[in-house]
Amino acid sequence: MAISISRRTFLRNSAIAGLAVGLAPALARANEALRVWRYKGQAASFLADAGQAQTPYPLHWVDVPGGAMVLEAFASNSLDYAFMSPVLPLFASVAGNPLVLIASYQGEQNRSSVIVKRSSGIASIADLKGKRVSFVRATDTHYLMLNLLRDNGLTLADIQARPMPARDALVAFQNGHLDAIVAGGIGALQAQTAMDGMALADASPYHCGNYLIATTAQALQQPGKQAAIRDFLQREKATWDWVEHNPHEWAARNHALTGISSDLYLQQFAQRQQPCRLLPVSEADIVAQQHIADLFHDSGLIRQALDVRGFWDDRFTPLLSG
Repeated sequence: MAISISRRTFLRNSAIAGLAVGLAPALARANEALRVWRYKGQAASFLADAGQAQTPYPLHWVDVPGGAMVLEAFASNSLDYAFMSPVLPLFASVAGNPLVLIASYQGEQNRSSVIVKRSSGIASIADLKGKRVSFVRATDTHYLMLNLLRDNGLTLADIQARPMPARDALVAFQNGHLDAIVAGGIGALQAQTAMDGMALADASPYHCGNYLIATTAQALQQPGKQAAIRDFLQREKATWDWVEHNPHEWAARNHALTGISSDLYLQQFAQRQQPCRLLPVSEADIVAQQHIADLFHDSGLIRQALDVRGFWDDRFTPLLSG
């Protein structure tokens, strides 16, 4: 059977193959563990289902709640690889521990909403003045809150800001200890289907960009560690491809992990704006992150102006472009 292949495809595949061959010796010597942040619902939860769990190097899972603790793990050289919002690297840079951004994840971004109780009497963002509002600090929910307040003539000083982890915020919202939460994904669906919540405003006017994959310059300088990162990127890419084609199995695994109904996860899957996939560094992601940096600076939350372009490293683009 004859197979037709374009010159561009041939060159791209040849480049990827060449990179793989070139890094094979380093990967074979990668005896030091790759330390990866693990959070329920991210790729690490589905590696085994996707047939990607058996790595030729040790994997060490770092189980911390996220946010500031992920930055602390990077700063203490206890972490090599993590999934995060485009906001978190800004604070890492300001703290003097810059991260290197090597890929992005397209999927659930820009679905965060401000959610209030239907019976609360809150009908607009302006009504949040003086109210108890929760978001997750240094995430897309924080970015959404800043945008909505600014566009309605308010600042964080006009509300009772209650930053906390998303799961804690859901419990507090359910028990009446918060007037509003900024949530996305399965948390937003839980609040709206089981806690009398309704969406007051969403993130559609405020593009936050994709979520990101971060590592460190120190990890990339080690041939064995860099080879392991390259391999794990391929495994994560294959895992998200598996999720895209196996939504019922994905929902069942999430149910086993969290106890939340598989039907609710399937509803989340059906409402996605874009398919789940790992992508190479792009100009659009850099521009989106620069807008975020500028807003946090203008809001006084980051004292120094940042040029985010220096955070990005496109060495894995040939690997992720296929």
